[in-house]
Amino acid sequence: MSQKTIQCRLVASETTRRNLWVLAAEKNTPLINALIRELVNHPDFETWREKGRHPSDVVNKLNRTLKTDAQFAGQPSRFFMSAEKVVNYIFKSWFKIQSRLQQKLSGKQKWLDILKSDEELVELCEQSIDVLQNKAVQVLEEVILCQGIDLMLLNV
Repeated sequence: MSQKTIQCRLVASETTRRNLWVLAAEKNTPLINALIRELVNHPDFETWREKGRHPSDVVNKLNRTLKTDAQFAGQPSRFFMSAEKVVNYIFKSWFKIQSRLQQKLSGKQKWLDILKSDEELVELCEQSIDVLQNKAVQVLEEVILCQGIDLMLLNV
């Protein structure tokens, strides 16, 4: 999802600009922060993080409960809707990033689980380390020959 920013010049009276500033900076921004805080402190947040998404109606429900709060009262409904959309966008992006990071971490964890120390390999295979190393060299030579790579180029 991409977001475009449009810059415009507001030509209005001082009173109108002041009222708009109060709505945006003193009411709507704290509303967005409160929604974020409520969402992060929600009991199901960890489940959502693991799934990589949150239910679409949860921010709407939180927003409806905050509408009655005196701190946020007096805002036009489009400001509440805008705050809801911003919070949904933030968390959709954040959950996607967290999901990617978790996949990378899981892949690396799998790789680390596969790797064994020399002692573990000797114990598992019930053979000496020299026998294991010789077998590994043979396997690598076969793979390299199958791919048509000259061993001399690799200095093996």
